Parts: sequence; C-alpha cells; structure tokens
Amino acid sequence: MNERLGRVLRLIRGHFTLMRPVQLLWFDIFIGFSSYVVLADQLPKAHFLLFILTSLLADAGACTINDYGDVRSDSISTEGSRKFRPLCTGLVNKKAAKVQAFVFFGLSLVLAFYLDIYLFLFALALVILSHQYSLGPLKMNGRPFVSQLFWVLFAVLYYGAISAYLVRYEGIPKENIINGLYFLAVLVLFLGIAETLAKDMRDLENDGASGKRTTSVFIGNKNAAVASFFFSMAGISLWAYPYFFINDTHTLLRGLMLLIFASWTAVCLFLSISLFRKYTKSRARELHISYLLTLTSILAITFVAGVA
Repeated sequence: MNERLGRVLRLIRGHFTLMRPVQLLWFDIFIGFSSYVVLADQLPKAHFLLFILTSLLADAGACTINDYGDVRSDSISTEGSRKFRPLCTGLVNKKAAKVQAFVFFGLSLVLAFYLDIYLFLFALALVILSHQYSLGPLKMNGRPFVSQLFWVLFAVLYYGAISAYLVRYEGIPKENIINGLYFLAVLVLFLGIAETLAKDMRDLENDGASGKRTTSVFIGNKNAAVASFFFSMAGISLWAYPYFFINDTHTLLRGLMLLIFASWTAVCLFLSISLFRKYTKSRARELHISYLLTLTSILAITFVAGVA
C-alpha cells in the first residue's frame, strides 16, 4: 500500500514539475501584476486574479508541451535540471504529458472566453504560438532567430490580452495602452531577445548535439554573448529612463533601481566577457540564472513604483 502511494505521489510530482512552477511565479504572476500597474496606474483588483489564472493555465500547458518537444536535447544535457526532467527519466509518459498540456490549454481558453471575446482571441493565438514554439511544423525554438521572433510575437499578443482585459473591466483609455508600449519594449529587449540568447548559450552543447539550430548555435557563442549583453543593456536602460527623467519616482525606489542597474551591468559584463573568451556551461548557466533574478527584481520594483 505504501509503495503504491509512493508511486502515485511521484507521478503527481512529475506532472507538477512539468508545469515549471517557478517559471509560473516570475513569468505569469510578476509580469501580470507589473503590467497591470503600468497600464492601469492602480493596485490590481481581486477580479484580475481570473486573468492571472488564465495566464497560469496557458503557461502550464506551454511548459508541458515544451518539455515534450525537448526530450531529445534535455536527455543528453549534462545539467541535472534538464537531464532528469520527468519525461527524460520516464516518470511521466509522453502521452500523459500531451493530455496534460491540452487540458491546461483548453481550460485557459474556456476562462478567456468567459472573460472577454477579444481576450479569448489573443489567448487562442498565444496557445497556437506556444504549441508551434516546441513542436512541428514550425518548431520555432530550434531555428536561428525564429526563437527570438517567437518571444517578440508572444510579448505583443500578451500585451494585447492584458490590454483587452483592462479595457473591458477597468475602462482604461487608449492613451494608457500607447504609453505602456515602452514596458512592452523592455520585455522584448531584455526577456524576448537578451535572456533567450543566454538560455540558448546555456543549452549550447546539448542543442547542437541534438540537431537544434538555435540562434546561439548558429551565430556562435562569442556573437551570442555580445548580442545578449547589448540587448539587455538596451532593455534595462529603457526600463529605468522614465523613472529617472519623466515620472516623479520616490528617492528610495530610484536608489533601488540604480542598484539593480549597476549590479546587472557589472554581473552581465563580467559573465559576457568570460563567455566571449572561453565558453563554459557553468558560466552560461550563471548568466541565465542572473537574467531571471534580475528580471524578477525589475518586475517587482515596477509594481511597487506603479502603486507607490
């Protein structure tokens, strides 16, 4: 009985791992709430949690289908966090993973339709795009430059989805949507281009060995390191600019922003130079994790600044 219960619990844990709960936290919750305050200039209301739930369900499906599509490259990775993913170890079978992905996709679309027809259309486009990121015929994450194009399109569609929600339920004017485009540009530059280049550098060896021609594989590690650094600096500079030169931002928040900017510049420059001189997977992993931590800090400060 205990052995059977143990198998069930391991299976549940495997399916939960496929959802990548940490990514759901910083990607859907942090980006969702920070985007809300940028566009609506107020604290989110409880009803917004329905939009967050829609986003969480769609992203859980996208993470699951991404694991399904990356089994080959993940299984030959030297990183335990890749190599021992539930599908690579056989803890969860591929058919069950596909079912999980489409259940989450379906639930997200039902909820989006309930909330707003325009939100549903954006959500449908995001689901289709996410599917094609990991699977054929496009398999966008295995094509040079196309993986970055995916994130640009994803950011635009997500911005459209949250704008549709806020127009419907908060009545925000169109000027707010236009004024918020700078934040969309920040996400595109820092997350959509720079961070994905760093992620591809982290997976450079196993992607190349499995036949995936990501941008970093195609242009080489040195070019990827240089491009990632400059796009990240463009993104973080654009993020900081309105808080220092346009908005009446609290001095303490400006100090925190300056600290984040300076810390990121130093860390990213050091790691980028190190990777330019000699590629090591440990340095690439360190750079990618630094991106995620810095992005989370950016989003948290953006939220606080928006409601302060």
